[in-house]
Amino acid sequence: MDQARLQAKVAKGYGKAAQRVGALTTQYRPIDLIDPMGAAAYAALFADFASDAVFSFKRPPLWDKPTAFGLFDTTDVRAGDILVAPMGTYFVARFEPFRPAVCVLTNRTASFTATGQSGSGVTDGSSGDVCTLAGYQDGYNGQSSDGSGLVEASGWPVSIILKNKGERVSSGLPGNLRSGQFEMLAPIIPGFTPRPYMTVTDDMGTEYTVDAVELSQYGNRLMISVNQI
Repeated sequence: MDQARLQAKVAKGYGKAAQRVGALTTQYRPIDLIDPMGAAAYAALFADFASDAVFSFKRPPLWDKPTAFGLFDTTDVRAGDILVAPMGTYFVARFEPFRPAVCVLTNRTASFTATGQSGSGVTDGSSGDVCTLAGYQDGYNGQSSDGSGLVEASGWPVSIILKNKGERVSSGLPGNLRSGQFEMLAPIIPGFTPRPYMTVTDDMGTEYTVDAVELSQYGNRLMISVNQI
């Protein structure tokens, strides 16, 4: 039996298990930088999520551990897909043959604004560059041009978790607090690369500055600091 046939059987097996223990979930496959979940849904499937790859369901996800394993039919799943389930909104970080997909539980939606220091994050990539198996996106670190002041991507589900208090900002204001530093996990965004010094704004109106960006086949990991002034 070849790899493709074996993978198809494993995918269907995950799907059958999800039909028994999972919930109906909406799948989105973003193609636009603005409002990726605003278009029509890509598909609907049964899904559940667990903190272990054997799906023992012995413990719930922990507060600061947003990574989970997805139990659903992986026949048509790509890295970057967004899954809106009753238990939360997830994005697929990585998918490999014979294994459950690695997913990230999100808690915010975010927009990315270019600044004069960051330049534009818009690249020549597209959703067609995404590998259907391993989650590789060709050219995810591609070059971009200046586009300061523009909201280049918005409405993207992300995970934002406090990491430390950060450094004290010399704003001169009485009672000045340390600027909180957070870790943000974001999905692969077709045609866009987050860059240091960009402004990130979440759905609660909190603004952050991107301090550092790790680009990978799992998506984007950013260190961000709260803007105090």
